[in-house]
Amino acid sequence: MREDRSRYSTVSILLHWTIFVLILANATFGGWMEDATTPADGLRYFALHKSVGITILLLSLIRLGWRFAHPWPPFPGGMAQWERILARGTHILFYVLMIGAPLLGWAAASAGGAPEVPLYGAVPAPNLPIAQGKELSEALGGVHKLMVKAIYVVLALHVLGGLKHHFLDRDEVLSRMLPLFRPRR
Repeated sequence: MREDRSRYSTVSILLHWTIFVLILANATFGGWMEDATTPADGLRYFALHKSVGITILLLSLIRLGWRFAHPWPPFPGGMAQWERILARGTHILFYVLMIGAPLLGWAAASAGGAPEVPLYGAVPAPNLPIAQGKELSEALGGVHKLMVKAIYVVLALHVLGGLKHHFLDRDEVLSRMLPLFRPRR
């Protein structure tokens, strides 16, 4: 289960790809929620969006704890200092966004007096104890949406960086996070 010099652990890989898929799915659910044509559809999509968002939050906290206990594998020897700084900064910013966006979305819904829908229809998920008010809800919601847009930008940088390492640098950076491929030697 430990990270080694050439590959992330199975736990790291599983958390990475699960959170990635959930983020993409939740962006879709959020769009459906905003475009709902009936209150019943809006509530159904809100419940799904909240459920997946809190799941992302919890998995991101688990991932952060795992990261503290299992440091990143080292960078390739020839990697430039600016690339190392950008890579670390991107990863740290991802953690801030993956934890902050769901928390702010939950806080915005709570401040707006949203219904206390259970997660996945089964697990109680009360509103956060936060002041109620339309202005506060809109402000928190605005920051939530800004953080979601930032996730898209950071995700694009992350993917482009991985592709650069794989196709131009021809190093193991991308392959060590892919579940079915062994890193290049």
